[in-house]
Amino acid sequence: MKTSALSIKIDPKVKREAYKVAEELGFSLSAIVNASLKHLARTKTISYSLLEPTPLLQSAIRSARVDRSRGKSIGPFFSVKDTMKSLRS
Repeated sequence: MKTSALSIKIDPKVKREAYKVAEELGFSLSAIVNASLKHLARTKTISYSLLEPTPLLQSAIRSARVDRSRGKSIGPFFSVKDTMKSLRS
């Protein structure tokens, strides 16, 4: 298999943390990056998994649940047109 080098700038702390996680999972950081780029090329999408929601996301989820329990939720929407109409009102 032919290979090509990729040079990127990344926060050193992020690199260290990612290296540790990759190592714990039994992968090289290079293998993880290659898999991510292959996925991007194949699906034209970027996927992320949030194993633990951030405090901001947790707060937003709680707030949405409270709104829903009070009948303040909106949707579901079955078209972009309906979604945009709701946002404008």
